[in-house]
Amino acid sequence: MKHQAAVGTRCRTGYVVLAMGLAAIALSAVACGSASASDPASTGSPAPADATASLPPPIVYTFVASTTRGQGTDLATAEPSVTTAAVPATATGQATAVPSQPAAEPTPDGQAAARQVRLPILMYHYVEPLAANADILRVGLTVKPDAFAAQMAYLHQHGYVTVSLYDLMDAITLGRPLPARAVVLTFDDGYRTLMDNVVPVLQPYGYTGTVFVITQFMDDGMPQYLTWPQAESLYAQGWKIEPHTKTHENLAGRGRDFQLYEMLGSVQTVAAHIGTTPRFIAYPSGKYDGLTLELTREMNLWGGVTVDFGRVHGFADRYKLTRVRIDGNGALQDFINGVEGDLKP
Repeated sequence: MKHQAAVGTRCRTGYVVLAMGLAAIALSAVACGSASASDPASTGSPAPADATASLPPPIVYTFVASTTRGQGTDLATAEPSVTTAAVPATATGQATAVPSQPAAEPTPDGQAAARQVRLPILMYHYVEPLAANADILRVGLTVKPDAFAAQMAYLHQHGYVTVSLYDLMDAITLGRPLPARAVVLTFDDGYRTLMDNVVPVLQPYGYTGTVFVITQFMDDGMPQYLTWPQAESLYAQGWKIEPHTKTHENLAGRGRDFQLYEMLGSVQTVAAHIGTTPRFIAYPSGKYDGLTLELTREMNLWGGVTVDFGRVHGFADRYKLTRVRIDGNGALQDFINGVEGDLKP
């Protein structure tokens, strides 16, 4: 069987990732029409390269996909496995590619290993009216639109600005200063109601966020999730679009092939749509194991976010970044406490 990555590109795709051993991942790509090979690195954001250890030599994986934008992309339903088999002809007969991995990123400065950066990464799921039949889990994950508007108004009134996870990595690796009051807004799963209940609230303040998307759900056109054109529009407005795996299955305890399929497949799908390689991933339900962290590093991702609570981040913890969950049961003061906590006036 072949690894398959769900991809929707700016042209029809049938790309190949060549393998050379079982250690790390290198993407080898041919140009794809107007698809961009740009990356956050082009804006000056450094990758959190490990100053004390280098990655093993690259791996050999074969991926096959053929699609047009907005259509489902899996060519088979069976779970994929690593293979060196020849790549079959695509449905279109064309061989094109997602953007390739960029060159090596800057090495962290001498203080990176000891540097600690305080930055609340706020975690949202649903921002929408609460359904009448919502269970306890859904209640906790749902922030009502008026509550969300009040939270953002508080941030704005008290001088907070939004930054990205890339800015956080700048601060950790190179010591670049962040605004005195900065937050990262993250939205897990990529629900479509974000377009109606989040974006219009943030725009007047100049705020943007990061959406962790479940790529197969979007490929399949599931109506509760963002469409790819919507995600692309958000990216064009300054938002970050990062992967939350292909199908939101728990990664912890699963085999290497399964985890790689879910993680790299979603990275490549996002890259195919937004034209740049995403550098962060959200682990489904916050669950991960040692293999997950190993693959996150092998794929040259810059960090991974969890559901664990915390506001202080360091270089050694970049693949286990903590966040502040915004609970739908909380009052405005609970939100303030979550953001500010030990913040001194």
